[in-house]
Amino acid sequence: MSKFHMISERIVKLNVGGTFYTSTKATLTKVHGSYLWRLFTGDAPCPRDEKGSYFIDRDGPTFRHILNYLRSERLAVPFGFREFDLMKIEADYYGLPALVHEIEMTLASFKRKRRRRPNRKKTSQSVSELNSIHVKNGDVYGSEEDSDWFYDYESVNAIG
Repeated sequence: MSKFHMISERIVKLNVGGTFYTSTKATLTKVHGSYLWRLFTGDAPCPRDEKGSYFIDRDGPTFRHILNYLRSERLAVPFGFREFDLMKIEADYYGLPALVHEIEMTLASFKRKRRRRPNRKKTSQSVSELNSIHVKNGDVYGSEEDSDWFYDYESVNAIG
């Protein structure tokens, strides 16, 4: 067997839900017993598309993160990523319990941060917290020091 033939057998072309990926058999079989491990060790059948790529009928864009997890063995997503619930479903489908756990830990961390951050709205501030009272066109307004925010005194008083 030639060196080129051996290398081409290790490179795998994937079509995941219409999104194309190229990886290695070693990366895809990294987690023993996972769906991908079973697929590429011959334990599970997989159809091929018209170009000969392995076809997996799952969410294509999310598979990017699954593949990166297999490559780096850690969860890495772009800033502002919001599809953790979908990724958790996909990780569970692919049989990656460590990734499911990392996603759950990340979601729990987000929830803790949201609970700690006070949700202060300017309109709910009490009049006693205002530093200045202003009269404009006969209406009374309150404002904080060094602030461009103004409050209708009667509205703030009714809330606070």
